[in-house]
Amino acid sequence: MDRGAAGEAAETLAALEQLRRRTHQRTHGGAWLPALGVAVLLLASMALYRYPLSQTNSIDADYPFWAGLPDEQVSPVASYVFWFVGTPLLFAGMALWYAWRARRYGVRVAWPLVAATGLGVLVLLAVFAAVPTGPVPVGLTLPNGPHWGGLLTPLLPLAAAVVVLGRAERSRGLVAAGGWIALLTAWLCTTFPLGYLPGWFTVMTGGTEFGGQLSLRPGHYLVLMALPLLVVAAVNLAVARRAARD
Repeated sequence: MDRGAAGEAAETLAALEQLRRRTHQRTHGGAWLPALGVAVLLLASMALYRYPLSQTNSIDADYPFWAGLPDEQVSPVASYVFWFVGTPLLFAGMALWYAWRARRYGVRVAWPLVAATGLGVLVLLAVFAAVPTGPVPVGLTLPNGPHWGGLLTPLLPLAAAVVVLGRAERSRGLVAAGGWIALLTAWLCTTFPLGYLPGWFTVMTGGTEFGGQLSLRPGHYLVLMALPLLVVAAVNLAVARRAARD
C-alpha cells in the first residue's frame, strides 16, 4: 500500500471515529436533565426535616424513615406524600424529555427501564413497610446497629433508578452517583443517631473503640448525595453543547 492510500485510509478511520463520537454524544447528550432532576428532588427533600441544617439537642426519628434519613420529620404524612408523588412525577418528566429528544434527534434511550426500576422498588418499599411489626428495633434507637430494617427508605429506589439510568445512558458517572447515594443511605439508615461511626471504623482512623458521630445534619448529607449528580449534569450539558456547535 502506497503512502497515498495509507493516508486516505487513516483519514477514513478518523472520520468514522468522529462520526461515532458525535452519534454517541447526540444519543446520550440528554442525561444532564434527568441527573439534575434527581439532584433537585434530593435537595428539595430537606424541607421534610424539622432541623435540616441546624444542630439540636435531641432527635426523635419516626420509623420507617419516610423523609429518607433517620431524623426528626416535620410530618411523616408529608414525607410519604412527597416521595410517593414526587418520584412518579420525576419519572413522568423523564418520559416527556426522552420523548421530545426521540422526535427531534431520532434517538432513543431505555428510560422505561429506569422508571420501572425506581417505581418497582418504591412499591416494594411500601409493601414491606405495611407489614405489621413489633416495637421499633433496638438497633434503630441505640448506636449499636446495623439494623437492616432502616433500609425501608425512599432514597434507595432513587439510587437504584440512577444506577439503571447510568447504564441506559452509558454514563459511568451516573452509575457511580447512584452507588454513592446507595452507600450513604445504607450507612446512615442502618445506624442511629445520624452519622454514627462504629467502633471498628474509629479504631482504624486512630480513634477510640467506643465509636463516634459526625456532626452533620440531614441537609448536609443530602447535598453530598446530590453533588455527584450536579457534576455529571454540568459535564454532560457542556459536552452536549459542544457537540451541537460542531
